[in-house]
Amino acid sequence: MSPVRDPEFGLAKSLAFSVTLIVLLLGAAELLVRGWAYYARDDVEHWDAKTGTFVLEPGEYRSEYGGVARVNSAGFIGRELENDGPDLWRIVAIGDSCTYGGGSDTDSYPALLAARLRLRAGPGKRYEVVNAGISGLNSELALRRLRTRVLPLAPDVVTLYIGWNDLMKFNPLSQVAQGQDAPWSGVARALDDLWLVKGLRKLLFFYLRGYLVQPATGPESRSGRFAGFRPTVYERNLVEMIDSVRSAGARPLLVTLPTVVRADMSLSDLRRAHVMFPYFRSAYGVGDFLDLLAAYNQTVRSLAKQQNVALVDLAQHFEALDDITLYFFDTMHPDTRGREQIAELLLAGLDRAGLLALEHEARP
Repeated sequence: MSPVRDPEFGLAKSLAFSVTLIVLLLGAAELLVRGWAYYARDDVEHWDAKTGTFVLEPGEYRSEYGGVARVNSAGFIGRELENDGPDLWRIVAIGDSCTYGGGSDTDSYPALLAARLRLRAGPGKRYEVVNAGISGLNSELALRRLRTRVLPLAPDVVTLYIGWNDLMKFNPLSQVAQGQDAPWSGVARALDDLWLVKGLRKLLFFYLRGYLVQPATGPESRSGRFAGFRPTVYERNLVEMIDSVRSAGARPLLVTLPTVVRADMSLSDLRRAHVMFPYFRSAYGVGDFLDLLAAYNQTVRSLAKQQNVALVDLAQHFEALDDITLYFFDTMHPDTRGREQIAELLLAGLDRAGLLALEHEARP
């Protein structure tokens, strides 16, 4: 009787088995990371499958800036919403962590803008500024939040201060429309949407890269790779936001993205200003980063002109200041002085564009 031998697998079957096992393990890891990001990462925000974006949970929470973050019963930062009425002019500020402001109902720029507008209020005139910002929103998630949570409030004006998470967390290749010049943009976008990839990128490019290699500074930090770059995915989302706001009978206002980064910054300057760079290999240098940011801001300016939308050019204003580090915590997050400046600039921009008049047009 011949001995029983273990079954043997050919090379093809072994490879297929190995690939299947790897795919299953990666899929399980993606589900675990995604579940943590959606429901366990933060007490104040969680994923809402119905709307396909993040929402805020009503209640009081410890703020990332210290103090308390208060979310009202409607799911927005700050006090309860005003009762609707013909004397109410409602402005909604939609954006990311720069708008969210640590969840402060007194120190975020929407709260500071509201305080200034209350000084204008009087008999037969009420102003309300709703903070619809959520940390981590990109333009696609902001578009969904706009359509599902903001427009039902029947706003009169919607300010759109969004784009940092598109710029920082999405490979520029994924922001270009797929075509002959960018055949792999769809693949890049699919990878960007994986939470496992997001986590690995943050680990590598945010936490570890600075210990291994320093960012380029000076004239040699500008490679020219972003000359002519156009973030068409971001642009499309902004256009849809503008169209959605107008279709609801409200008026949009666009805002450019200011930064603490300056072309002449040294390594010590970058460290003192707590500058962080995008979570991908390119743009790890002052010049390239500023070129990439300029492409996003040029998109905002061009759309404002093409779509006849009011614009508050925060980037241009802050670029003209002598010591920009007095106004930011890090690359893009404004500190108390910066938020005061933004509130003042928005107030002036709204006034200049005639967006503070209590003239309610008939809604469709």
